[in-house]
Amino acid sequence: MSIQRTGLQVSAALALLVISFQPTAWAATVNPNAAHGKKVLYVYNQIKLEKARTAEPTDPKRIAQLESWRKNDEDAMQFLRSLGFTVTGANEATPVEAVKTEDFVIISETVDAVDVGTKYRYVTVPLLTFENDLLGELGMTALKNGRDYGTDDDQRFIWLVNAPHPLAAGLAAGIQNVLTDEHCKMNWGKPGLGAVTIATLRGEPEKAAIFAYEKGATMNGEFLAPARRVSFLLWQDTFDQMRPEGLALFKAAVLWAVSPAE
Repeated sequence: MSIQRTGLQVSAALALLVISFQPTAWAATVNPNAAHGKKVLYVYNQIKLEKARTAEPTDPKRIAQLESWRKNDEDAMQFLRSLGFTVTGANEATPVEAVKTEDFVIISETVDAVDVGTKYRYVTVPLLTFENDLLGELGMTALKNGRDYGTDDDQRFIWLVNAPHPLAAGLAAGIQNVLTDEHCKMNWGKPGLGAVTIATLRGEPEKAAIFAYEKGATMNGEFLAPARRVSFLLWQDTFDQMRPEGLALFKAAVLWAVSPAE
């Protein structure tokens, strides 16, 4: 009995040692000050609302929708400023050369993807996009809408699959309620093998709601990420519908994107 007890004690001690020496990735977090002094180019649509307001006849429902989208963009930019970013607004026609004075690019879901195209594919600063229609042009997925990327209706939950990663914002693995309404839209993509998948749509593990590439990682085909790249789940009107969990994930995404590689 004494030998058995000693063996159990040794096993317990070994277990404690294993727990104590878990890789640091299990406790990885983003630097909360990573945004300080950083400049971000926030690309969004700046003309649809103005055109709708002056159209004849006017369409109040369309105007209200576009006002909601504009408010979401403005609130997202204000949130970025609260983190320490200096934010410059841009639109689809802004020359890509504008990136040369910036540290980070964010592309909103409100842009017309056809007017952006591959413009930002090769930029050597970090980039985050909500616009799933640009994932193929950015080299982050293949090019088929509905197969390689898309938007699903009636969503509010994600399945967090990579809790140890800093992009997971310290949230627990499994189901996370990130939006306030069960009828929200949620963007997704099917990333390449070089991606880090953080979360998927609930019940659809092949649809990544949040995924990222480290600089130099292989994206679609043989295209290598020129800098960190992140795809985030937002649609045009869902920034203002994020619960604290969703906002924590967004904060982690933008801070990770502009942080030095480990």
